[in-house]
Amino acid sequence: MATNCINMGINSTNVRIIQIRRQVVHAALNGLWKCSPELSKHIVRQAFFAPSTHKISAVEEEHLRNSTRFEILVRDRVIKGWKWGNGPGVLLVHGWNGRGIQLHRFIEPLLQDGHSVITYDGPGHGESEGRTTNYFELTDTIKAVLNSGHGYNIHGVIAYSLGASAVLNCMEKENRELRAVLIAPALKLVEMTYGIFDDYGVPERLYQNLMRELENQFGYDMRRDNPINLLEKTKSKILIFHDKNDLKVPYVESQEVSSRHENVSLHTTEGLGHKDILTDESVVDQAVDYLYRITTKWG
Repeated sequence: MATNCINMGINSTNVRIIQIRRQVVHAALNGLWKCSPELSKHIVRQAFFAPSTHKISAVEEEHLRNSTRFEILVRDRVIKGWKWGNGPGVLLVHGWNGRGIQLHRFIEPLLQDGHSVITYDGPGHGESEGRTTNYFELTDTIKAVLNSGHGYNIHGVIAYSLGASAVLNCMEKENRELRAVLIAPALKLVEMTYGIFDDYGVPERLYQNLMRELENQFGYDMRRDNPINLLEKTKSKILIFHDKNDLKVPYVESQEVSSRHENVSLHTTEGLGHKDILTDESVVDQAVDYLYRITTKWG
């Protein structure tokens, strides 16, 4: 009983701290917006659109040493990429704050099934150029890899989190069918993004103005290109892996789309959360097997 009371006290204190932080941020950015809209938008860009560093492990470093490196240019930024093996290509796409090699557990199984494997670090991530990036630029990067003159013959993709969102956007814009495995995809990206802004106290007129600038710069529309809407248009066969205990991207989003679309299948995991699902041996095996069966059936 005493422990429960203590926990309730701690939780209520945390809630008050979050509320105070939100009020302070809102007041500061609101005041700054009146004096200098450009400076206020710059601060929000740096706070919300600048990925953090993903340190690579010794195993990941060894995979990179055994790869063939390549570069592509996306909006004047040099994007670093890596390739392993020969045969029909499978593209590995990382999420926010990640790196392409973060999906390294898929490499050997894919190679053993006769695929080649291609991955890259998105803008502002890993070895690629840039300090900030966004959903639209990540989409353009996938487009550039798919359409590059390197002859990768990419027929399938395994994508994680925000990377999975950008894959859906790319497939719809390019009118391209890919055999897709999406892991913990952020499907209601508009709701998630605006919810984060609101939670941190960013004034709505500030982030709406910033998003309009990004839409004009990259030629997209945030609401039209919300991934959950794009699934209405795609004909590609899609397999989603999502964990019931994912605290970052709600599992119910994947559950909803799989129940509505015949071309979307859902494999549910439990106890892995948002991060560990990417390294689970069963998820890796089933994802690779799915791509192999689809490739074998359809050529």
